[in-house]
Amino acid sequence: TEVTRLDLQDVTLVAHSWGGMPMTGAVHQLADRVRKLVYWSAFVPDGAHALVEEVPSEFEGLFSQVAASTDDNTVTLPYEIWAQGFIQDAEEDVRRLVYELLVPQPMGYFTEALGTPDIQSLGIPATYLISADDLVFPPGEYGWTPRFPDRLGVEPIPVPGSHESMLTRPEELAQAILKA
Repeated sequence: TEVTRLDLQDVTLVAHSWGGMPMTGAVHQLADRVRKLVYWSAFVPDGAHALVEEVPSEFEGLFSQVAASTDDNTVTLPYEIWAQGFIQDAEEDVRRLVYELLVPQPMGYFTEALGTPDIQSLGIPATYLISADDLVFPPGEYGWTPRFPDRLGVEPIPVPGSHESMLTRPEELAQAILKA
């Protein structure tokens, strides 16, 4: 990894959304170099469950259906779902532009569990930021909170904006990350 190659120390890792999965996997290999973890509206995997087990069943079905319709078994959410749930606070032209830049994700990213120990076992301080207007998951059993902050043993800290607030509220999000 770049962290190892560059011999970085006291690293703060920040993950968003699905990025919580690879960050959690990476920190188990880099624990001696990491000072802090910041999850922002992100999955905090427990190691035993795949991402499709962490989302409402309708999402699991949607992921499978979309992947099956592609030649390379990848997933890109339909525009309407993405625009209304992920970036509803942006103007339509911005939503269209960002959507065109999305990269399809291999279905395996959704179906394979990390197989890592509990993240708290590493003893690395963590913060969980939650976008206040994030509509990706409904409140309740499959909401971002409280389940993912609970896995870290922390209280979530709200930040303004939608799931994609790095594009719609970048200054507020940057300040929250720096403060974390």
